[in-house]
Amino acid sequence: MPITWKQFERYWYIFCLGGIIAALPFSKIALSIGQMMLAGGWIVERFDGKKLKNALAGHSAGQIILRIFPLSVKLLFIGIATGFKQFSKNKPALIFSSIYLLHILGLIFTTDFDYAFKDLRTKFPLFLLPMILSTSEAFDKKSFYRFMALFVLAVLVRSVYNAWMIGTHQFIDIRIVSHNVSHIIFSLLLTLSIYSLAFFLLKRNLFLFWQKGLLLLILVWLFVYIILSQSFTGFSITLITMLVLIPVLIFKTRNLNLKAFLAISILIVTAFLFFSLRSIIKDYYHVNPVDFTKLDKTTSRGNPYINNSYSTQTENGNYIWIYIQWDELRSSWNKRSHIPFDSLNLKSEPVAYTVIRYLTSRGCRKDADAVDKLKPDEIEAIEKGTANLVFMKEFGIRGRIYEFLWGFDNYRETGNPSGATLMQRLEFWKASIGIINNNWLTGVGTGDMNLAFAAQYEKMHTKLSPDQRWRSHNQFLSIFIGFGIFGFLWFLFSVFYPPVMLRRVDDYFFLIFLIISVLSMLTGDTIESQTGVSFFAIFYALFLFARKEKDSIIHKDI
Repeated sequence: MPITWKQFERYWYIFCLGGIIAALPFSKIALSIGQMMLAGGWIVERFDGKKLKNALAGHSAGQIILRIFPLSVKLLFIGIATGFKQFSKNKPALIFSSIYLLHILGLIFTTDFDYAFKDLRTKFPLFLLPMILSTSEAFDKKSFYRFMALFVLAVLVRSVYNAWMIGTHQFIDIRIVSHNVSHIIFSLLLTLSIYSLAFFLLKRNLFLFWQKGLLLLILVWLFVYIILSQSFTGFSITLITMLVLIPVLIFKTRNLNLKAFLAISILIVTAFLFFSLRSIIKDYYHVNPVDFTKLDKTTSRGNPYINNSYSTQTENGNYIWIYIQWDELRSSWNKRSHIPFDSLNLKSEPVAYTVIRYLTSRGCRKDADAVDKLKPDEIEAIEKGTANLVFMKEFGIRGRIYEFLWGFDNYRETGNPSGATLMQRLEFWKASIGIINNNWLTGVGTGDMNLAFAAQYEKMHTKLSPDQRWRSHNQFLSIFIGFGIFGFLWFLFSVFYPPVMLRRVDDYFFLIFLIISVLSMLTGDTIESQTGVSFFAIFYALFLFARKEKDSIIHKDI
């Protein structure tokens, strides 16, 4: 049977919403197009075609031509006004979308309007998506599960593609393997997919046995991908989400056996994490003993070594600044690589420093013999900025922890946080606190964030290199900086109060999403990028405003 216009509008809405969800791991352009199509469908759905037809009935062709455009525009605006009126009656959605109004009000204190308007364009999904989803017909559970299955499929496809990129070494820094989607945001998508799959596996009568077997394989693969991609963010958020969720489950359930099982589980997981981390840290700080009074003076080729016995920096337990012969290193490296020894590698870091660290991690002396023994894939890895054999030998979280520890030790010795992720964040937060102290009441406005940070870094005399003087990397601090104490408090109210109003705090999907989002906001500017703000807006609105029923944390089917 032919579909009606109303059915077509519904199909269009589902198609556009599904397109946006599927585009999250892939394309910013597709996200923008999907949101424009969704907005267009929302407007057309509220356009009263019957009124236009009745108004033009009985008129001549000439009169119709003269009247059709102004009447269409009038009805179009009436339809949009009707939609806004619907939206204004949904207080939880209105409160959440007021985050965008906060950014508009921030123009009052702005001097850089070019950046402010760019920021408003980026944040527009915070208004658009809640408005559309809260004023459209809500989905039943079956339809909602299909959206989540589509989302998991999209993340799966992207993870497989990324794994191929990693396997064929088609990247410089493994953290940019996702290309136009930030590795941080992709980590959030991975974590949400993992917990969605866990729900599907635990809920009875939702999938057949063989289908659950397939879902289990996908779940295992996503965990494997997190390790393969060395996604410390994905790994830590997945684990912390579980550690937050288990106490909630213990509190909510009345089943004593389940309470005991969950309590034991959290103790085992916590103990495992503690001892694993302790082992990695102990291994990192292990130092191979050296008798500095008996160091060789020359290389096998008769050239003198430089031995700095005062530096305590090590790489895999080996002292970095002993047994160095710069001339031999330079000559041998330049014969083997097209990137000169006295230049920058593909990560814009000094090649010489990377070579020194890598050879030290292998337990080699830093001379011509050591460079000559490097394999072609090691030369390529050093060119890409790989500074430790651990990063070559194993795709895992251990390498990222080594990287954090190295950054901490380097900062402790030199005072320079550049290139060290954790130390950089501490410097970002220090700058953020400085800006807040001077602008705690009103903030700096929507567009002056970059100007404020540039001035604060100069005031601090930071050792951060100019290309790494970034913003706060903490969404809560960013809001405080932009809009002051009252704007910060309103942001918290806008995020946390709507689920209380709708009694969705114990909804499984929303709670998981909220935990993931809050964790990401503690160490990142989650809603400052197009993909991040789209992720936050679409799932907040979908889980809270676009479902007829919630999925309780503790349910008889789980």
